[in-house]
Amino acid sequence: MKIKKVVSFCSAMALSFCAHAELIQHSEQIAEVRFSGSSYELGLHVGEVAKEQILDGIARFDKTLDFMLPGMSVAELARTMQAQQLYQRLEQVSPDAADYLEGLSLSLERDPHFLLAVAMSDEAILESQKNGGVGFMQNSLSYSASTPSRCTVMAISDKQGRAWGQANFDYMAANYEGLIVLNHLDDDGKRRVIQTWAGLIPYGGVNKGGQALLMNTMADEGSLRERNGGEVISATAVPSFYLSWEAYNTESAEQLIDVVTAYSEYTAFFSYTLVDSFGLVTNIENQTEGKVVISAKDRMAHANHSLYTHKPFVNKHFAGASVLRQEAAEAYINSADINEDKAEAQAFAKQKPLWKGRGKFMGTVSSSHFRIQGALVDIYIETDDKHPEVLIRNY
Repeated sequence: MKIKKVVSFCSAMALSFCAHAELIQHSEQIAEVRFSGSSYELGLHVGEVAKEQILDGIARFDKTLDFMLPGMSVAELARTMQAQQLYQRLEQVSPDAADYLEGLSLSLERDPHFLLAVAMSDEAILESQKNGGVGFMQNSLSYSASTPSRCTVMAISDKQGRAWGQANFDYMAANYEGLIVLNHLDDDGKRRVIQTWAGLIPYGGVNKGGQALLMNTMADEGSLRERNGGEVISATAVPSFYLSWEAYNTESAEQLIDVVTAYSEYTAFFSYTLVDSFGLVTNIENQTEGKVVISAKDRMAHANHSLYTHKPFVNKHFAGASVLRQEAAEAYINSADINEDKAEAQAFAKQKPLWKGRGKFMGTVSSSHFRIQGALVDIYIETDDKHPEVLIRNY
């Protein structure tokens, strides 16, 4: 990464505002931006200190899109989103998310729709799949590290202040480097930690209530919409970046449920697993036709298909062996307890079928272990054997 370390920051673009900012280069692949200020100022800062890295990452992402579906590009997706005024819709449903993208857009000198085309990468996958491209959400190929792969999460809570979770982020090879963790103290004095790729694709972290948030994609719901002839970027759908940003502004399972159920149509489908050390582990799926399914237990595992609604096309080959990963993760978490050794949980996450290695096009980008004491969360992030484990805290 070509990022310099910054310990304080006063932006001319932010006029009289002077924020505390620190950039910690934990490894070649992972940087942490610790920042105090508004979301707009956070976006400005991230774009200023990581501009070269982010734009290089977007160029890699662009090449991946062309592989998925020849002719598909970030610019073309951005034009589609702009025609549907997706950023303007985001401003209405999540001013905070729009503020972040506005600041990032200014410092990167790129249109907000261009950034949304990257930040909403699942929509790109869905568009590819819909138009006969590779898709990555479906897997008719035999299993290997270079075939489609998706995320797996699991967590447990003792409801007395102790909890832990494990999450594998499986995605495109373009995402193997350029991970930026946003450790953000907002103007209200509340902290959230958002794991991102290139400051644009949120994939897990800690909300403002000090609860770990583990997320993954509902590949079966996306495939179901495609089979039913539904549009990905429609005139009525709320951009999924609303979900993937506002989730971290919540302070409880109830607030997260409110966020997900606020609208009946989204451009993509996610599953969130909220880990409350003083309560249950809550799982929320947003599905087609505005359906939301919620469950809460003392332990939970989730791959990339619904735990509650079976689709006939979901089999052991679907979505990077989602069924096999679900079975393996459930077996592990159901046999584990609150005292499970961190190293054992991490070792399990690095075994097949969960671990995908690092294929030419797809693989395991990172594996994160969350250790939770009350509202204090330690996140241990592993990428590959060539790079050290990185520790991020929300305190």
